[in-house]
Amino acid sequence: MAEDQRRRTVLVVDDHELVRLGLRQVIVQHFADRFHVAEAPNLEQALRWMQQRAEDVLVLLLDLNLGDTRGLTGLKLLRKLHPSLPIVVVSGTHDPRVREEALAHGAWGYFCKTGDAGDLKGVLATIESARAAGQGPGNGAVPASGQGPGSGIGLTGRQVQILELLLSGLDNQAIAAETGLALGSVKNCVSTIFLVFNVRSRAELIRLFA
Repeated sequence: MAEDQRRRTVLVVDDHELVRLGLRQVIVQHFADRFHVAEAPNLEQALRWMQQRAEDVLVLLLDLNLGDTRGLTGLKLLRKLHPSLPIVVVSGTHDPRVREEALAHGAWGYFCKTGDAGDLKGVLATIESARAAGQGPGNGAVPASGQGPGSGIGLTGRQVQILELLLSGLDNQAIAAETGLALGSVKNCVSTIFLVFNVRSRAELIRLFA
């Protein structure tokens, strides 16, 4: 039973409590007790949750614009750490270009938070397809203790922010100005990020997330 329970966890990552509650209710109403629903209000907590219990997660529903990240950084980071995990983007952004980029970076689906019946059905259908594909322990989901870049190492919200700025091409001085941190603190954060992803330069880091 414990193994079966681990296979049925849907992790909802969104910074709006009402959205998380709404998705939880829709999932519970549609699937009854077939899935357990867990929540994270930001990327930092999602990464911590995945670090501790990645083997439990069947599907992760991800908002692109969280309190500690914007754009595709969260999706790219989760894909690097957990390459076989089905990630479904549930976003308030309607831009077709963003949708295409998210799908190109491995999202299983891209749906808008409009309450539209088509989008809600799409989310539910994608969860069902992940279950049918046999995702779970021993079937493709990569635990945080696996061998992907940065596996087993968590990032703080500040480190996620600096990672996003690094991937945007900012140098240390510009990152310090953007974040209000001392230059030495920025350098320490950058060094930690390099260690987490086992790279030695910005160019290597950017290629990793390309």
